[in-house]
This record gives sequence, C-alpha cells and structure tokens, in this order.
Amino acid sequence: MEKTLIILKPDAVKRALVGTIIETFENAGLKLMAGKMLQPEADVIKKHYPGTPEWVKEMGGKTLASFKEAGVDVKQKMGTDDAAKLGQFVYDRLIKYWQEGPIIVMVWEGPSAIQIARKLRGHTIPLLAQTGTILAQYSFDSSTWSAGLDRVVKTFIHASGSKDEAEREIAYWFPNEKLETYEREVDKLYL
Repeated sequence: MEKTLIILKPDAVKRALVGTIIETFENAGLKLMAGKMLQPEADVIKKHYPGTPEWVKEMGGKTLASFKEAGVDVKQKMGTDDAAKLGQFVYDRLIKYWQEGPIIVMVWEGPSAIQIARKLRGHTIPLLAQTGTILAQYSFDSSTWSAGLDRVVKTFIHASGSKDEAEREIAYWFPNEKLETYEREVDKLYL
C-alpha cells in the first residue's frame, strides 16, 4: 500500500468542492487515512515546498513551457523570460494564494495512490488537464490568464508527485502521528 498527501487549497474550500473531491478519490478506491483543516501561516507554506534555487527555476521552466504552448510571449506578458525570476514570481504568489482561506490536508492510501491521485486531479494547468479529471471539470485557469491577474494558476488541489515527496510531505503535515489502518467493506472486494 502506498500513501499520498492531498491538500485542498482555499479555492476548493470556497467553491464547495471538498465533498466532490473526496468522493472522487473514494470512488477510485483510495482510503482516507487522516485529515485536518487549518489556515496556514506563510512560514508553514514555505516549508511545504522545497524552495531551493533548483526547484524555483523548475517552476519558472514550467511557466515558460506553459506560455510557449499557449503561443504567448512570456517576456512581453511577465517582463522577463528568465526561469529563476519567473519561478520566484510563482513561489511568492503560491504563498499568498494558500493564505486566501482555510486548506484541508489529507493522507490517502491505496495501491499506486500517488499516481492515481495525480491522474484523478489532472494536469497542474487546468486548461491542459484531460477531460474527466477534477481540474478539467472545475477550472479553465492557465498561466497566461493568471499572469494577467498577477496571481498563480488556481489549481485548488495539491497531490504529492513521488514517493519521496509524499513521505516528506506526510511527515511535515502529520508529524509524530501514527496513521491507523482500518478496513472498509469495499476493501474486501479488491484486497
């Protein structure tokens, strides 16, 4: 069994998508192992992300790719095409975005839970998400649209991207907590 961290960001809570998102994960066979709602401070959010120069530059690279795919001149729209500067723009606004309201932090478990959760969520740019994914169903946001509004893309769901990331994030958000296993009736059908 694999565990993954899912965070419903403020816009998911504000848009009353919490039940829909939880139902989507449960319908796919994932099991909710822990959850809590909180209003995080900036330092808490900063520590969630690696925040290293490499990570910041990678975020900027994703922004560059998104603009290129949309056929929009990133330098004209954002004032720079430097990946590190674009990444810092994203990082700073992510922290601001996560503070717009309460978030819900959850641990989900199941076979291939990380991959399944990310597949259900969809591409991190909702405009590029596959039909049927949560982000495709409930958002049309994009890098080019959000840049014009001086904010990040509102993705409303964070999902761990790898086993190492999931382990680090779960330990961060649920320190010293033993996640108790339990059996559901539906588990008997699959396990």
